[in-house]
Amino acid sequence: MKRSLPTILSLFILAISLASCVRSQEAIDDLKKSCLYNDKTDYFKKWKSAFTEITEVNGSVKKTATIYPLGYFWINSDGSYRILSDVAPKKGKWDVTDSCKFVLDAGRSYKKEFDVVKLDKDSLVLRYTQGNKTFTSHFAAFNCFDISKLIVTWDNTETEYQYYDDNEIYSRYTERPVGYFWLKPNTMYERESNGNYLAGSWTVDGECRLTLDKGDKKLERSFEIQKLTNDSLIIWRKDTLAHANYLQKYIRHK
Repeated sequence: MKRSLPTILSLFILAISLASCVRSQEAIDDLKKSCLYNDKTDYFKKWKSAFTEITEVNGSVKKTATIYPLGYFWINSDGSYRILSDVAPKKGKWDVTDSCKFVLDAGRSYKKEFDVVKLDKDSLVLRYTQGNKTFTSHFAAFNCFDISKLIVTWDNTETEYQYYDDNEIYSRYTERPVGYFWLKPNTMYERESNGNYLAGSWTVDGECRLTLDKGDKKLERSFEIQKLTNDSLIIWRKDTLAHANYLQKYIRHK
């Protein structure tokens, strides 16, 4: 097995805090003892979900489908991980087995073991099998966006509502609200949607999330930036109390 496989760990993170800068020497020492270790690989970073291939085999019949889940994986240097995905967020401990598999939640009934198919500075591919299905998940290294591109007026196009449980999104619908989202250079914003008006402050936090009304216990909320170009913006907020995802899409005002 090539020593580059170590990056496997990175793959496995769908969501732990980027702000984890304090390195746990114990976790690093354990990693160094494993067959996956490579001192040129940075395992402890954020990976963004790209797509997942699902292969199902029933006798001689083989079916393949591709899905495009929302989400991120983080691997923390203290031996913990967090996953932020379409469904309920997850967190726990990661480890490496003697057979060079990356494992989440070892010793638990819900543990998962992954083969690392690919790992380099830009991409991670993980694979696991459950019953007659094999899931091959592709991730891209997360890079923070250019904040200056946010500072324009954006027109609403659509908002997708997704409702989830621990395992799946069981309901979704889309609205096309009329309105705008204006992010000003002085870090203030205005927002109108179907006649409902809001104004306040905005900032970008240490995890490159867009945060509105920071410090206000009633109004503060944070959004993952799913897409940001000169002409389009997609932001995503997870409401863990309502078990809902809100995917808001905008185009630049002409």
